[in-house]
Parts: sequence; C-alpha cells; structure tokens
Amino acid sequence: MAELHRRVMNAFRVHWKTYSGTTPQKLLLTQKQADDLQLTRLYGSVSIAGYTPPKGTFNDRPVEVSATTAGVLVAHDGTEMPLAEYDKMPTA
Repeated sequence: MAELHRRVMNAFRVHWKTYSGTTPQKLLLTQKQADDLQLTRLYGSVSIAGYTPPKGTFNDRPVEVSATTAGVLVAHDGTEMPLAEYDKMPTA
C-alpha cells in the first residue's frame, strides 16, 4: 500500500518539476490500487481530527478505475506515466 502512495507522489513530483507546476489530468488505477491508495490516505489522516481524505481524487485530480491499466499518472498532455517507473525519484 505505502509503495503505491510513494510511486504516485513521486510521479506527481516529476510531473510538476518537468512541466513547471502544470497539473496532471488524472490517475488511472485498478480498483485494488484505488482502494489501497485510499486506505493509505485514511491511515495517514488518523492524526487529523475530523478529516477524511476525499474518495475519488488525489491531489485534487480525479482517480479513475480501469481493469486494463497497470497504474498510470496521465500527464497534462495525455502522456501516460507508468507508476512502476517511480519507485524512486530520478537522480537527474
């Protein structure tokens, strides 16, 4: 679960850096990935009284579910950024 959250955050960071703060279109995840991401966010929000992370969005971007994806961040221009490539932040 935490691995998925790390990859999603790294993909967002790379997108923001590469495209000067431009917002990605959306996350495209399997149902299990979407559920795991939401659960990770719920665990992280336990310390914030009365806060529940919104379901169906991440960083104010929609989370769409597809049975045929491996899990991607869709960049502002429609390019798919596979989350598997963002286990670690690029060094360059």
